[in-house]
Amino acid sequence: MDIRKRVLGGAVLAGVVGVVAFAGVAGAAGKPGVSFVSPKSGATTSSTVAIKVKLAGFKIDASMVGMKAKAGVGHLHFSVDGGKFDHPKYSGANGALAVKLHVDGKYSPSVTPSITYKHLPKGSHTVKVWLANNDHSPEGASATIKITVK
Repeated sequence: MDIRKRVLGGAVLAGVVGVVAFAGVAGAAGKPGVSFVSPKSGATTSSTVAIKVKLAGFKIDASMVGMKAKAGVGHLHFSVDGGKFDHPKYSGANGALAVKLHVDGKYSPSVTPSITYKHLPKGSHTVKVWLANNDHSPEGASATIKITVK
């Protein structure tokens, strides 16, 4: 019987240590942030632009969209030229979702760290991404790049 208590006690202690270690790692992620992976600011692109971003201290969870805000969890909002190209014709399924949410012309929501814009006209464009809480409110972190479509 005494050996069972020791084994059980050891397992509980190991579980507690594991939880504390995990919490330490999660907390070490720091303040949430987002940055562009591609294209780089100043890039010249075609009229179809595949955009990828990198997240820090933030987790995308599609199942939580529309729910109460939870620190460090949510989705992304992308925009080109202040929303001018955030319609289904340009941002595809993301633009269709924007229509459904009545935010088309403002931003294109995304539950992945990427989005593709098509049919962008020639010229200079400003691309912005920001972290959004589950309830669509801005988390605070954002990044902006400028590209030129040839």
